[in-house]
Amino acid sequence: MNFFFSLNSFIERILLSKKALYFLFIANLIGALYGFIFYYGTKFALTPLHLWLFLPDCPLFSLFFALSILLIILKKENSQLFFFTLVGALEFGLWTVFVLLFYNNYYFNSENSFMYLVLLIAHLFLFLEAFLLIKKIKFNLTLLILPFVFLVLNVFSDYFLGTHPPLPLNQLNFMLYFTLISSVIFILISFILTKNN
Repeated sequence: MNFFFSLNSFIERILLSKKALYFLFIANLIGALYGFIFYYGTKFALTPLHLWLFLPDCPLFSLFFALSILLIILKKENSQLFFFTLVGALEFGLWTVFVLLFYNNYYFNSENSFMYLVLLIAHLFLFLEAFLLIKKIKFNLTLLILPFVFLVLNVFSDYFLGTHPPLPLNQLNFMLYFTLISSVIFILISFILTKNN
């Protein structure tokens, strides 16, 4: 009980601190731009325009998180954006941490090891900061529709149309099911976290 009280108190202090909010806004904006330009830049050129939305999972939700923080700074509310961002940041933050650690031989035995270490930390941060949005969401069941539709389309695009991030190609079947199941789980977790808010 004390842990949750302390956690709530910590979250409230961050949400009331303009400096913390501006830091989160800038950090996520930089992270999104880095992902769009440097990590996915060449893949955008090789991907049809109509699939671009499903290409940069983590940078997209880092951008949505930055937009959510901007709304909080401006004292505006948008529960749909906040809930959608919560689901995506939890999902892709932890999904990426799992994938990088589970397939560490694939990612960390190369000249890009340092980059993947930085990405591991950044995605853990994306996962953790998502919890800041919970108190800003006025929940209703219609909030579930957008993340459900997006994540199902994203899984289809990633594993049937080839927009997935760099993965060991011999693991794509496993990753298809893992991603689909984790998407459903994170929608349910977000529902549980926010329905009694």
